This record gives sequence, C-alpha cells and structure tokens, in this order.
Amino acid sequence: MGHGPHRPFVSRRQFVQRSAAVGIAAGAGPFLWQQPGYSAATPVEQIHATFGHDASRQAAFSWMTPGPVRRPFVQIGGERVGAETVQYAGYPGYFHHARVSRMLPDTAYRYAVGHEGRVVSTRATWRTGPRPGTAFTFTAFGDQGTDEPDLTNIQDFDPTTLQTITHQQPPFQASLNRDLAYSMQPAFHVIVGDTSYANGDQAVWDAWFRGIEKMARTMPWMPSLGNHEIEIAGGIGGFSLLGGDDDSWGPLGYDAYRHRFALPRNHDKDWEGCWYRFRYGSVEFISIDNNDVNTEVTANIGYSEGRQKRWVRQQLKKAAADPDVDFIVVLMHQAAFSSGLHGSDPGVRRAWFKLFAKYGVDLVVQGHDHHYERTHLMRRAKVVETGEDGHYTSEVGTMYIVSGNGGGVQRGEGMTGGGSFTAAIQAMEVGTVKVEVVPDTGRGTKRLVIGEYSATRGGAPIEEGIVIERRLGKGREGSREAVVLPSEDPVGPLHETRGGVAALALGAASSAAPATTWTRGSGDDEVAELRGRRRDAVRRVLRDLR
Repeated sequence: MGHGPHRPFVSRRQFVQRSAAVGIAAGAGPFLWQQPGYSAATPVEQIHATFGHDASRQAAFSWMTPGPVRRPFVQIGGERVGAETVQYAGYPGYFHHARVSRMLPDTAYRYAVGHEGRVVSTRATWRTGPRPGTAFTFTAFGDQGTDEPDLTNIQDFDPTTLQTITHQQPPFQASLNRDLAYSMQPAFHVIVGDTSYANGDQAVWDAWFRGIEKMARTMPWMPSLGNHEIEIAGGIGGFSLLGGDDDSWGPLGYDAYRHRFALPRNHDKDWEGCWYRFRYGSVEFISIDNNDVNTEVTANIGYSEGRQKRWVRQQLKKAAADPDVDFIVVLMHQAAFSSGLHGSDPGVRRAWFKLFAKYGVDLVVQGHDHHYERTHLMRRAKVVETGEDGHYTSEVGTMYIVSGNGGGVQRGEGMTGGGSFTAAIQAMEVGTVKVEVVPDTGRGTKRLVIGEYSATRGGAPIEEGIVIERRLGKGREGSREAVVLPSEDPVGPLHETRGGVAALALGAASSAAPATTWTRGSGDDEVAELRGRRRDAVRRVLRDLR
C-alpha cells in the first residue's frame, strides 16, 4: 500500500500547466508538448538496466533525455545497439530502451549510452547472470518512496474506515535503505511495488530514478506493480471506484511504470510490462500484478480478464517441470499473509494459493503493509512446518515475506501481533531482505538463506540465518501437492489474532489499535460488481485505443 508523502494527485493536465508555468511550453505536438529541436548535446539521465527472460544472456538498458535525439544507442562490448524511443502523454521527456541479447553468461561488460554517434554518459559495468547451479545473493523491499529533508506529513487510506489518515515520516529513510541494499553487493535488487509514490507527479518519478541510478546502472532493480503505480484521477493509491478518466496517466494509470521500465516481455498485446518472468542462475522469478486480483484496491480489479492468471499458471508449470530450476520465487505487492493494516487479501489468496501449492513455489516476496513479517512454510492457508531455530526442511510449503518497510512511513497501528502463520514480525524499522541462494550444499541439498536487516539501526540484523533446505532433484508438480494435510478452506482466515507465535518486538506504537478481523460474505458480491464494472470500463478504453 502506500504511506507516501502527502501529495495531492497531479493529473496530466495539471502537470502540463505547472510545467508550462516554469518555462516548458505546452503545444500541439502528439504528446501535448512543443518539441525542441534535435541536439547531440542533449544530456542523458536516469540510466538503469534490467534483465531479459534469460539473465545470463539478455538485458535492457534504459535512460531518459529531456529532449528528442536521433539514433539513441547503448555501446556495450565493442558494439552499438540501437534503442527504441517511447513517450507518454503529458510528460515532456523521452525514454530510450536498448534490448541486448546473445551475451555470454557470468561476464562483465562495460557500457555507455549516447545518441547521434556520440557517447554521452560515463561508463558502467554490467554483469550477466550465471549458469544454473551458481550461488548468488539478491535483496528486496517494497514501498520505498523518495527522501524528504524534514519530518513530512504522510497521507494514507484506511480501508477499514474508508478515511484518509495522516502520519509523519522521518527524513532520508528511502536513501538509507537503498544504501543498505547496495552495501550488500547483491546480484540484483527487487522492489515489490509502491516504488516512488509519485501520485501523478512525474517529477517525483524522475527523482526516484535519479536516486537509484548509481545502484541500478550495475545491479538491476526488478519491480512489481503496486497500488501506488495506479496514477488515476479521483483516487489515492488506486482507491477509487472505477479508475480514472482521460486526465489520468494512461488507461490503468500505469503509463509512467510501463514507459520507464523495459521489462521482459509477457507477449500480451494490451498489458506488456504488467507481469513478467526471468531466470537468474537456477531460480525462476515471476512478477505478478495483484491490482488485478486483490479485493481491497478497486481501481484495476479484473482488468486482465483472467489473462494474467493463465499466463502465471503456464509459467509455473514450465518452471516446475524444468530440471534446471532449483527454486521458484514470486514477487507481488498486496499480501496473501500479513498482520498489518491491510492484512491478508482474500482475492490474492483465491487467485494464487492453489497454483503456488501445485507447482511448488518456494518463496513469495510481498509489500503493501509497511512492516517486516515472515511466515512459516505454508501450503495454502495451513502451516506445513514451523521450523527448528529458523531451519525448515519440508519438501512442501511456501514461505511468505512482507517487506513493505522499504522507506515509507513505519508504524504499528493495525498490527495484530501476528497469526498462527507468523514466524517473525517487526514494525517501526526500515529494512532490506537479503536472500542467499545455495544451489548445492555438498550434502545432497539446496538452500535459501534469508535475513532482514535494519536501515534504521545501521544494518543491524532483525533476523538472519533463516533456512529453507530441500533435497536436490526433488520434483515439484504433483509430488508437493499430493502431501496429505488436514482438511482446509482454500482461502482460509484473513486475519488471525495473537497466540502461538514467536514474534519479534513490535515497537512502542504497535498496540495503539486493536486487531481487525476480516470476514467473507456479502462483500464478495460488491467486489464481483466492481470487477464487472471495471472490466467494462477497460474494454471501452482498449476499444478506443485500437
């Protein structure tokens, strides 16, 4: 979810008017702007890189220029690869994306970007992913935002009361956590939604990309969509009835996200970039857009008309059958398990529980609630194994992590203190998840080793040495699903109260609000109606675009 700085929504029209007032001329061009002349001296900024489907051979290099340029390119490995240029309505800059393939695995490449035959940027080093069976480390968090110089008012939406609530956020949390992740020297970083909290203000997007540029030029940031990537008129972070109008940033409010990132293609004719997959070493990563399936944030519910779920099923099935895949990791924003204000979303559970169990997903990294929480190994809504001193050896079960403490305001309100699913929980601290992948321990097993580290306390561990250990060569599909467990509701309880949980300290503010209990029932009819109305609205938008 979002607890970003208190910014009113900035529509396309407002952004154009404000920019014109400070000297950028609005005009009659195809994107509402008077285009300046081409210039070889045009600077570049916001340089970052992402993986293709195969991280060992494919990458995309992206950057922005404030004006149009001819023949943009990336120079890498002694070759120049041309870039495609994209713009979105209302924003004056140009985004350039150069997709490179046929690189060598586990190889360092020097690269720079430029245009009109001239290298403009400084050089950076990019390393391709390794072959299967290689150990590596990645880091993760969600809900980061940008730094503010002083204590800043924070605006959020409480779905239980339908009221806007306000807090204060300490300064410089976002960069502290970014720097903590960078200090761990991961192979790459994942950010599970609510990246910049721009709320329509495209200058905030620019500031966020500038803030991560040093790290993202050499260590990819692989994102997921969160509700604050929905930049629509009439809503806070996607909390609106039917989405925005033509003054929103694209038909789903996704224009900034989809134009600024060059992500692995999902080959959906309408929704490229909204969900994707990539392989790094022997780990399959799948990034999901839970705005499509959740029940809380209504703006984009059902927009893919089931296409995302069919795609996820296909990719999980392929990964589960692939002998080169040791682990499957899913990246998503709204949580299937959370003890925070927003809680465990029933729509997310209905969409993914069965698939995650059937195809043996090992780890799910979530955001939305702004705290750290880790579950035991779960099969659907049931605990499979509680682990001994943080060591899990069951061949069945998925571990879920809430990592929404990426830099947005931290708080304890709404925290239930954990449920039977909770293994560890910590509020009021900004932090980074670190995951070490060990494909072969030398003892016939493979491991994920997980830790959470506090940027608030200078990198001190909140917990570390949590191990998921499984046998080498263990099949996924069918064998994991077939394990006999007690009868269970396929969705299960949405919030659980205290009891039977080995929880870390919540912090002084954590007891300020009582636990919230969510139930299913008549609300499902309302969600179904919203889903249908939203689907009709999206169809109309797509029809008009074609």
